[in-house]
Amino acid sequence: MKNPKKKVLKRKENTRYPRGNVYIFCEGLKTEKTYFERYKSKICQGRCIRRKLPEVKVIPSKNCGAIANIEFINSYARNEGVSDRDGDCLICVIDCDANKSENINQAIKLAKGNKNGSKIKVNICLSNPSFELWYLLHFELCDKPLSQEGLEAKLKNYISDYKKNVDYYDVLEKDMEIAMMHAEYLKKHHFENGIKLLSIESNPSTMVPYFLKHIQNFVIGQ
Repeated sequence: MKNPKKKVLKRKENTRYPRGNVYIFCEGLKTEKTYFERYKSKICQGRCIRRKLPEVKVIPSKNCGAIANIEFINSYARNEGVSDRDGDCLICVIDCDANKSENINQAIKLAKGNKNGSKIKVNICLSNPSFELWYLLHFELCDKPLSQEGLEAKLKNYISDYKKNVDYYDVLEKDMEIAMMHAEYLKKHHFENGIKLLSIESNPSTMVPYFLKHIQNFVIGQ
């Protein structure tokens, strides 16, 4: 009796659509751009990854104001063929201190995109009063409203030679988990008081840590 032939199982082709890229638009001249570029260089450090990873592009918007930034992003997306429908992730980094409440509210509406694709969906990463609050949270938990001047004065207690637009990533990196816990505390604090993070009233708060995690998950797939 002949042995029955074994079925040869064909390996299925990978039918998953390729993931898009991450585009981070920063209204700051250097502070935010430098930080995110340093972070993206650390994401895959020491990892053995065989597949092609999505790119993380940090782009200065060259515009002042939340509304102008969203409009710039839509223009960039049209010109460069970027689309959230193709898996691309677009993030707009905004500071509250540089915008009025009505401007932020209008930017939030514009960032939602629309069904016909003429306006792309943009994820807003808001910091209140500014991106530098993320720096401060590496050193202390502050739950009282801050002006930009007060924020910078506090930072100088920990970084004596602190100046805007300087690369402090190496100083901050070791305490990133602490900063994330502090940011989460502020998020819950505002939630319990009926305050939305995406608002001028959410001082102090920052959405930076949530987008750092989002970027890592998007790129590494963890």
